[in-house]
Amino acid sequence: MLIKKPPIVVVLGHIDHGKTTLLDAIRKTNIAFKEAGGITQKIGAYEVIFNNEKITFIDTPGHEAFNRLRERGVKVADLGILVIAADEGVKEQTKESLEYLKGANLPFIIVLTKIDKKEADSQRVIAQLVELGVMPEKWGGEVPLIEVAALKGQGLDELLETLILLRDIYDLKVETEKPGQGFILEAFKDDRRGILASAIVSEGKVNYGDYLITKTAFCKIKIFEDDLGNKIQEAYPSKPFLVGNFNALPLVGETFEIGQFEDIKKIQEKLKAIEEALKKKIIFEIEKPEGEYLLILKADHIGSLEALENIFEKIAKEKKLNLRIIKTSLGSLTFEDVNLAKDLGAILISFNVKNKKEILDMIKNFNLVFFEGNVIYELEEKFLNYLEEIKSGVFIPKGELEVLATFGRTKTKKTIGGRVTLGKLRINQRVVILRDDNKIGYGKIISIEKNKIPTDEVGENDLCGLIIETIKDIEVGDKIITNP
Repeated sequence: MLIKKPPIVVVLGHIDHGKTTLLDAIRKTNIAFKEAGGITQKIGAYEVIFNNEKITFIDTPGHEAFNRLRERGVKVADLGILVIAADEGVKEQTKESLEYLKGANLPFIIVLTKIDKKEADSQRVIAQLVELGVMPEKWGGEVPLIEVAALKGQGLDELLETLILLRDIYDLKVETEKPGQGFILEAFKDDRRGILASAIVSEGKVNYGDYLITKTAFCKIKIFEDDLGNKIQEAYPSKPFLVGNFNALPLVGETFEIGQFEDIKKIQEKLKAIEEALKKKIIFEIEKPEGEYLLILKADHIGSLEALENIFEKIAKEKKLNLRIIKTSLGSLTFEDVNLAKDLGAILISFNVKNKKEILDMIKNFNLVFFEGNVIYELEEKFLNYLEEIKSGVFIPKGELEVLATFGRTKTKKTIGGRVTLGKLRINQRVVILRDDNKIGYGKIISIEKNKIPTDEVGENDLCGLIIETIKDIEVGDKIITNP
């Protein structure tokens, strides 16, 4: 069953800009925390309940698990918070944190802390951010910016509301009714209880008595506690928990799966295979890359694979990228290829082979980056276009609508009327909102009507009404375009 995912949030920023104070203030808003009397089990993450919605925060902004997981191209967090002290402004570590958020393609909120200090200057900080290419909403951009005085509790509700809003805008959903998967955050030995680990569920469900298996260790879950030290029987997505006891010390940052005793060897071999895939050939690497990508290459014969490798080596050098080819093989794409791409965030490249419909549907459902073709230089052009779109934020539309009228608006939904000027628009498609050919925001089509009749799709020259899920205001003359 798909549910709205409680967002997992990482907090980043310069030292002494108020990250810890902010997290402490947020934690004190949690009713469950207050009821527990402030006695918590330190497990590397904790859960806050706000307006009946759950949000999980990674306890330590510089958590070791993030470094390990970045190496594997896997993201723990769904959303980010970039903390900047309003009295000091952007610092070097602020810039580093911003690069991490951009590199991880993580939606984030800017939080200006210490706003109550007399030296605070929000406009100066916003101007510094604009110079770095970050346009806050207050200046017509798309990145939310919230002013906070954490010790006074000012701005905390707005921050938590915005995190939930971003979860809804980005349609973060997750499967619950399947064996759980997730990440190890910390691991340690306890003299009384043996080897324990703190972990977080990414999808599925973990139950008391399950076998929790990583590539290096396993345990039958007999110690099972939440972030408050309470015994629990189950954990759903985004839930942080303490688990034990293990047969050996698991590694921080590695993934886990839930299985049976007889699955231990099979699951450990699969997880080790994923790790080994990442040790394969790096075709180009520099110290400060402008991007980093993992590739899975499929082709009709060996010569084609060699040609693809040569092309990507050239691209890596010209564009100053770190490219890592984690798998090359002959023939059409397999379920294993697609699952590996999903697990690692890799790009699928398929040359001169025919792929099965069920594989293509799977790629679409997972929303993976995928390029295929029968002319090798066309594949090169597609990849280069993709890099340009990522870099510039300019999208070549598959569908385009001109806004002719606006009707109703709420904080999260805008009702508009317009004419389709290019291609098709479909329900549930993500869109980019343009004003004077400048990108002002993102959204999602949640309703379409043609001739006042609900429909799933409209085509070129159709007049229609749309409800767009977005926090941006839409005006007459704006354009709504769909991503490639």
